[in-house]
Amino acid sequence: MHDTILLQKITDELERLCENNKIEKVKKVSITVNEHSHVNRENLYEHLVEMNQNFFGPWTEIIINKQDIKEQTAILESIEGEVLEL
Repeated sequence: MHDTILLQKITDELERLCENNKIEKVKKVSITVNEHSHVNRENLYEHLVEMNQNFFGPWTEIIINKQDIKEQTAILESIEGEVLEL
């Protein structure tokens, strides 16, 4: 798939944000990609769950917005999740 690298970059950044912000489970994530990107809700979900079932799963809602932005770029618009209580 043409956007495999972009899927991995999105996954890496989401994992980093979860770790830095003590998010245990991602409930909802909204991402903007290029209007010609092959990244969609289904393939991003599959990639996220395959790479990290702790943060992502059936409880995760994914919203993909397509706009005229640079190719192979993603903008993380928002992330909502359960925060680890200490």
